[in-house]
Formats: sequence, C-alpha cells, structure tokens
Amino acid sequence: MKKTLFILFILGLTVQTYGQQELKRANTYFERAYYSDAIPLYEQLLPRNKSSKLIKNLADCYYHTFNMKAAARWYGYLTSNYGESIDESYYFKLNQSLKAIGEYEKANNTLIDFYTAKGKPDKVLTMQEDFNYIENVRAIGERFKIQNLNINTSTSEFGAARIDANLVYSASRKHAIGLPKLYRWNNEKYLDIYSHPIDKLTMGDSLSVSLSSTINSKLHEGTFAMTKDRRTIYFTRNSKQKTEDDKISNLKIYRAELIDGAWKNITPLPFNGDDFSTEHPALSPDGTKLYFASDREGGFGSFDLYVVSIQKDGIFGTPQNLGKEINTDKKEQFPFIDENGNLYFASNGHPGFGLLDVFLSKSKNGSFKKPDNLGLPVNSGYDDFSLSLDPNSNTGYFSSNRPGGKGSDDIYSFSETKPLIIEDCKQFITGVITDKTTKIPLANATVELLDADGNLIEKITTTTDASFKFEVTCTFEYQLKAFKEGYEDNSKTIITDTERDATKDGSLALYSIQKREAQKAKEIKAKKEAAEKEALTEKKRLEEQEKVAELARLQKEKENTIKQKAEQAQKERERLKKIDAIIAKEDAIVKDKERIVIKTEEIHFDYSLWYLRRESRERLAKVITIMKQNPGMVIEIGTHTDIRGNAEYNRDLSQKRADSAKEFMVKNGIAKERVIAKGYGESQPIVKCETEESCSEEDHEWNRRCELIVVKWE
Repeated sequence: MKKTLFILFILGLTVQTYGQQELKRANTYFERAYYSDAIPLYEQLLPRNKSSKLIKNLADCYYHTFNMKAAARWYGYLTSNYGESIDESYYFKLNQSLKAIGEYEKANNTLIDFYTAKGKPDKVLTMQEDFNYIENVRAIGERFKIQNLNINTSTSEFGAARIDANLVYSASRKHAIGLPKLYRWNNEKYLDIYSHPIDKLTMGDSLSVSLSSTINSKLHEGTFAMTKDRRTIYFTRNSKQKTEDDKISNLKIYRAELIDGAWKNITPLPFNGDDFSTEHPALSPDGTKLYFASDREGGFGSFDLYVVSIQKDGIFGTPQNLGKEINTDKKEQFPFIDENGNLYFASNGHPGFGLLDVFLSKSKNGSFKKPDNLGLPVNSGYDDFSLSLDPNSNTGYFSSNRPGGKGSDDIYSFSETKPLIIEDCKQFITGVITDKTTKIPLANATVELLDADGNLIEKITTTTDASFKFEVTCTFEYQLKAFKEGYEDNSKTIITDTERDATKDGSLALYSIQKREAQKAKEIKAKKEAAEKEALTEKKRLEEQEKVAELARLQKEKENTIKQKAEQAQKERERLKKIDAIIAKEDAIVKDKERIVIKTEEIHFDYSLWYLRRESRERLAKVITIMKQNPGMVIEIGTHTDIRGNAEYNRDLSQKRADSAKEFMVKNGIAKERVIAKGYGESQPIVKCETEESCSEEDHEWNRRCELIVVKWE
C-alpha cells in the first residue's frame, strides 16, 4: 500500500511538473508572437488551468491569428469570470471579435455595458453615436463591385498597387528553394514583394516574379510606395534586431533607387527606430510628402499616421502626427493618398464593421477632414486594409482576410458603383384626411405631428386634395392628430422602423359631429328596440322554460303515479298472496264470493234481546284469537233480525246486538278501531219471509244472525 501511494505521489509530481513546463513553453511562444504554436499548448492546459492570464493569452492568440469565433468565446469567458480585474482593451477585442462573426448588437452592448458600469456616460454616448453612424453607412448598401483575384493563394497576398502595366504586391514567399523559414506568428513563409502583369491576372500567381533580389531578403518585405518617375521606392522591412522586452522584430521603412535597371542604395530612413515600428509608406501626388504608420512615442495610442516632408536633396523633415481627427487610441495604418490629395487608411478606432476598416478623409485647405467609413463590401467584419486607387479612376485594389477568400489575406479588385453619401435614416408619414362617412377628402383640416410625449413637432393645413406629408426619423414613435371644425378629432400612433426612405400611411378619417349625433340617436333607438326584443325573447324563453318544466313535472308525476300504482299493485298482490296463504291455512276464514268471512258456529240472540249467549261468547273468543294472530285485520260485525216487529225497532235492536259483540271483543284485547259494529235490522234476510207467518221459527232464527266480515286486511 505504501509503495502504491508513493508511486501515485511521484506521478502527481511528474504531471504537475510537466504542466508547469508546458505553460512556460506556451508563454514563451506567446511572448515571441508565435501564436499558432502557442494555441495547442494552451488548449491542452485548459482542463487544469483556467487562470485569467492563460485565458487572456489564448484569446489573444486566436485574435491575432483571426480565428474570431474562438477569440469571441474566450474573451467572453474572460469578461464573464474576471470582468473586474481586466482592462478595457479586452472588452474592445471582444467587441471586435463579435463584430467579425456578425453579432453586431451584442458587440455594441458589450462596450456600452462596460462603460455604463465604469460610470463613463460620454463613452456610452459615443458608442451609441458610432452605432447609428455605421448603420447609416450600412444603409447605403453595397457601394462597390469587388472580385477576388486569381493570383491569391492559401497564404497571404496584400498591399497591391498598379505600377504601369504591372500589379505590385506583397505575398508569402513563392518559389522557395529548400526548406523555407516560417514566420512563427502564423506559421506562413516570410513576405516578399512581387510583380505581376496586369493583363495576366486571370492566369494565377505562376507569372508573379520577385520585384528585386536586392529588395527581397530573408526578412519580411511588405507594403511599398514608388515615385511617379519609377526611380525611387519606399518599402517596409522588419528589423533584424528584436526588442529586449517583447522579443519581437519591429518594422522599418527603407528607400532604394533604380540605377541601371537594378534597385540599389537600399538604406533605412532616418526616422526609423529600434524600439518602435515604422511602416506602410505612401507618397503624396507630387512626391514631396511621405505618409506612414508608426507606434512611436507621442502618438494617440497603438499605431498612428504620420507625414514627413521630402526635400529636393532627399533630406527628410521631422515626422508630424496627422492629429486626433485622423488618429485614435487604436490602430491607424496603411495610408494611401489619391491624385486629389485625399487620404485613405485602415483603422479599428473609427466606427467600423469590425477589426480594420478602410476610411476616407478628404483634403480641404491643406488639412484632412473627419474620415468616413468607405462602406460595403470593401469593409467587412474582418481586416480590410491597404487600399490603392488606379490613377484618376474609381477602381483599384484592397486587401482583406474575410471568410470566403482563398486563405489568409487576399487581394480584391474593386470599382465604385455608388457615391459615399452618409445621412441619417429618415422616413415619411403621408396620408389623406377624409370624411369617414362620405370618404370625401377634407380640405382645410389641421394635421399635427407630435412625439411620444405629446410635444408638437410640425403642423400642416390640408389643401384641396387633403393630403399631407411629414419627414420623420427612423425607429421613433410619433402621434398623428387631425382636426376640423364640425368634425370629431382623430389620431393614431405610428412607429417608424429601420427601412430607409420608407413611407408610412398616416391617413385619418374624421367623423361629422352631426352624423355622430344622428348615429347616437339611431344607436339609442336600436338599443331600446334591442332591449325590448331581448326582454320579449327572455319572456318567451322563461315561458317556454316553465312550460317545459311543467311538462317535465307532469311527466314526473305520471311516472311517479305509475310507479306508485305499480308498487301498490305489487304490495296488494303480496298482501292478497299473504291473505290467501292465511285463508288456506285457517279453516275459519273463507272466501264467500267477493267477501272474506270468519266462519264460526252460529251466533244467535234471544228474541228481542241483544245480550250474548254463553255459546256466542265462546264462538267470538275464536274470532278474537284469529284477529290477534292477524293484527292487520279489521272486521265488521253485521247483525240481522227477522221481520217480526217494527223495522225501526229491528234496526235499533240489531245495532245493539252488534255493539254488544264489539264490546266483548274490545274487552278481550281487540282495539276498538279494528272492529266495526253494524246493525242491518231486517234489511238483509237469509230467508225471505213475505209475512211473519209465512216463515217457521227456524227460518226466523236463521235471519237473526251475526256475520263477521273482513273489511280490511293489511
């Protein structure tokens, strides 16, 4: 176990040591501007190290090698995670990277948010003004027809200018013998100056030849300027000596003279320096001034443009900075002076589309005016630079490393097709004021244009055709109001967009006050009629609803009645079935036609008496037993007499006899409501006797009887 832990410890130290060595090597590459070599080392270290320094260096490597998508990613990470500890330059590079990949609004907001957080309202205002300016340039559309030249390759070609019948340009070294030396910034070959016949540009770079074996060296040779007599050339070459701090080579401008067909007397200009760069020479039309770019001390920041006078004896004056109208705290490079003395140059400090853009500063009374962005498509989100014009024409060449080229920097030809007219976005609100009812145009109507806060901007009185027109600003909210005597006012809100010179319809229709009053009266009448109709409809609806409800109630009652009858019938059937069962079981209970009778031995009464005989009581006791066994049974005691005696007397006598029987039963435990006593007198004889003598005593005794009839049995 101890051995395993020791091995793991040693491995950990080895990995840590290796990581430190790789970081040191990556940083060394970065300091020497070997950006292409530093990138894979930084990427390999990322999983273990996301320090602000490493992220800064990695983002800068991608920025300088123009992988702008990756640069934007890592500058974004840097500002998000280390925002408080990094300076403005990284926010600027994030802004430029985002512009390069087309995210203009996000790019603009990056700096606005930064300046807002830092409490710099003047810079926020400048950013907003610059954004509006570049949108005005964009609105012009494509000002140029451009074409990628066939001489371009996958490596760099740039800085082209027409020299008589040839195109002279800078490019990565061609036709190298042996293993070529690479420029570790981007791992391309060193630069030389080449010449190519103008009429053979379509044939590729195979016809390009070195401008001079004395001018081109093992070092970089780049941008140049040549006098009109073609006897003097100024060109850029990097110094052999590297700076002590940055360990990189600065650039210098050299001069050469054409003697006997060869470039000789190659000498550096006296205002070069070992601690700064001097580059990109350009000559005034008369050859008395040399313009160049330099990052020497005393400028406004980074590279500035300078001018130096050339005396007749070839002596140079003191370089003069072109001033803050031209130079910014960012880069100004690649000057070019046209035949009219106007200055073209590349800058990433003036309002642009991203990275370096080409600008034009017109010459007036010996000074350069505020420069303007040259517009699309010469300018893009990437580096666009080194523009030159063919003499007295609107055609020429420029360089760009934009996507879609053949690789790295490419040379493009261009011809101007539109003038550079930069103006604020405007639109028009037009329309006609009409009568809403008749559609007739209303002359002498007043139309007011107000801002979103209701402040009056402009007022118009319509003439015969009732039309109006206002010129307004883009992306703005307006209120339009119209008035006329005898009419109601009307208004509408109009929001303009970014489409230039677009027309927005502001037409308004005014309603006659007289018509409105008539319309109101009509509406009141219609409303009243509608209310009455609605009330009548509601009444009918309620009546119909009540009718339906009543029918439903009656139907329900009918159904309930049928149900109740069915239930009652069922109960009656069950009751009768039960009674039939009892009758079948009890001999004393019998059905007599439609009646149910309790049969006992005869209960007779003595003549003219109503008292129960002894045997009659015994016989009634049996009836009492049956009734106790059937508590739902109600009986009628019906007593009858013979015909002897008065009928009224007989009826009274029979009632007494019935009451006597009932009294006996009640006394023996039968509820009185279960017994009905009914005396029928002589009205219902068993044996009909015409006269008292016509019937025997036995017949009369049969008629004197007591019948027990079941009248109710639940």
